[in-house]
Amino acid sequence: MGINNLNNFRPGFTDDDLSSGRRPLSVVTKLIVVTLVVYGLQLLTARPAAQDSLVFDWFALESGLVFRAGQIWRLITYAFCHSETNIMHLVGNMLALYFLGRAVVQTIGRREFVAVYLAAAVFAGIVQVSTMAIWNSGGSTWTIGASGAVSAIFMLFVMHYPRLKLYLFGMVPVEARWLLTAAVVYDGLGFLGLVSSVFTGGGANIGHAAHLGGLIFAYLYFRWDMNLTGWWDSFAGRARPVSLPKTNLRVYNPGIQPDVDYSDRIDDILARISREGEGSLTDRERRVLTQASEHLKSHR
Repeated sequence: MGINNLNNFRPGFTDDDLSSGRRPLSVVTKLIVVTLVVYGLQLLTARPAAQDSLVFDWFALESGLVFRAGQIWRLITYAFCHSETNIMHLVGNMLALYFLGRAVVQTIGRREFVAVYLAAAVFAGIVQVSTMAIWNSGGSTWTIGASGAVSAIFMLFVMHYPRLKLYLFGMVPVEARWLLTAAVVYDGLGFLGLVSSVFTGGGANIGHAAHLGGLIFAYLYFRWDMNLTGWWDSFAGRARPVSLPKTNLRVYNPGIQPDVDYSDRIDDILARISREGEGSLTDRERRVLTQASEHLKSHR
């Protein structure tokens, strides 16, 4: 995504976490660890002559193996594989996941974050393999990488904090919404074949279609106010009590202290309460009010 240094978010911890005397391992860190383990297995099973690995063969995404051979597990596993010949493929995705993901976790919750990440990977994979199947130019085209899922996290970050400044290449402050605009334009042009695709070693590519798939999934998730874990709990017959998440979100950057701007969103929510009453608010809007309240308390 080309973002090397973002504003850091310090996640809040529950009373149980503090009483245990240890800092809990976040779901973002766990996803990164799993990805690194898979990458280590890729290196251990590498086949230099073919510029790939046995893990690559088992996990990478290829349209024929999904549609004709029915190997649907690849729609998730490809997101945990990365180029064995270009370490920056892995580093770029994991840095973006780490810096963006921590803020999104605080906004939607841990279980929901994992559900969104995996569902976005599947959706992006479906978009990618469908694109490859429709515009098949012959031969096998492989896709690997977390870019589709990370693109979804990027979209959610921007939808919640559009004016928050991110530091491009560690130096240039740019509002998140403008970085998203640039990403959509670039991937849109790439999808149309007007700019070159991003290729990695072993003939695998991270397609623009996967990026767009992740962005579209997250946009629909936000606009339709989805709750994937709530749906799953209802399907599994496990009713969970509805509660607003506890947040302790603080934004900081050494030397430069950007702040989250809640004003526009709060104005919209208050206007809706005035028109339709408090009962008309969605769970997401209630979470925004809670976060804004905590934000104001921390800045008194």
